[in-house]
Amino acid sequence: MPRVDSEVPLHPKTGRRVVTKAELQATAGLSGILEELDRGRVLSAFKAAVPAMGFPRWVPGTVDTFFRYSRKADWQAGWARVVWPSNEELCRHLDLSLSGLKKRIRKLIDLGLIRAIDVGTGKRWGRRCPRTQQILQACGFDLSPVGERMPEFLAASAEYEALLQEAKALRAQCSAWSRRVLSMTDHGIENGLQGGDWLVWAAEAKTLAQPAKGVSDPRRLVPIEARLKALHYRVADAIQAFVEPVECVDKEPQGSLTDTPITTTTETMIAKAIAREGSRPAQEEGGVGGEVGTPTQPVVAATSAAKDDLLRGFPMNPEVLLHLVPAYRDWVSSSRPDWSDVEKASQVVRQHLQISAHTYGQAQLVLGGRGAAIVVGTIATKHAAKMVHNPTGYLRKMVEQH
Repeated sequence: MPRVDSEVPLHPKTGRRVVTKAELQATAGLSGILEELDRGRVLSAFKAAVPAMGFPRWVPGTVDTFFRYSRKADWQAGWARVVWPSNEELCRHLDLSLSGLKKRIRKLIDLGLIRAIDVGTGKRWGRRCPRTQQILQACGFDLSPVGERMPEFLAASAEYEALLQEAKALRAQCSAWSRRVLSMTDHGIENGLQGGDWLVWAAEAKTLAQPAKGVSDPRRLVPIEARLKALHYRVADAIQAFVEPVECVDKEPQGSLTDTPITTTTETMIAKAIAREGSRPAQEEGGVGGEVGTPTQPVVAATSAAKDDLLRGFPMNPEVLLHLVPAYRDWVSSSRPDWSDVEKASQVVRQHLQISAHTYGQAQLVLGGRGAAIVVGTIATKHAAKMVHNPTGYLRKMVEQH
């Protein structure tokens, strides 16, 4: 019986370029149809998609070099988009050795960005029509895959830009949660509040927020934002343990409508101040609305006392108030709000609540500008919770009781 050689004979070298699996996969969806395209737009779309596609950093520059050998007219419908630069030219332009150039060309082919056109001579050449300058025959590199993949590049760059915007928004959220936590922990430390790990929470907020800076992947930012948010609510709960009610209105306010009863509830809780405020006359803290007039000195003294009674001896900080009154946040754009920002926001919110200017002016006269802003914020929060149906009457009654 004849002996059978089990070894598979090696394929003899032919000098022809080997088609790789990566090349076939990258160009599987290409039709080869040469539609009319703008060469500049094709190249711009490709470069914009490079980060999204994950191409190596050298790819855009190398493709750009190939495009320099292509004419604008070559991108008409049905025209071949072949270039035939020599290895010497490419090595000079790209500052590469011959072996380095061959590796890059092989990679571009595997990525489905160019297609090699060989006719067996080992040289690159091309022939154009003398009249139209259309390429008739050529041996070199076909750039049409880049053009045909232009919709893919546009979609990839748009998706990548959307991810960048999402990451930017998440970074802003992380920064906002961190600042709020640090504001509350500063309050806890400065006021010596017991029962809270203020230093530990502050350090945790800084540790969580630091890695978020410069991150462009939303998937990495989502868990960071979630942990900072959870930390914020944990610290806020600790702050709320030291909150006292502002006032309890248990009678129907003067002038309220018979069909809109006022619910008997305790006022929305207001946290202790983040930074202690000195006691000032009401005239310095926001003054009085134009419809009320200028208060005399005895009224100022009464106003200061009324304000102290309103907060039960606890000072107030704009950041804490904005945290407790969501209605004010839409009207305060400053990252470091002060009382003037809050009072301006209260003017807008009281108009939305249909609180008359006269009633609001009376509140400013009796409670001061800050006190009026705090009370209007309280009413706005209760009104949003459907606990107050007549904001004007509610405010009038609160002013009377002070």
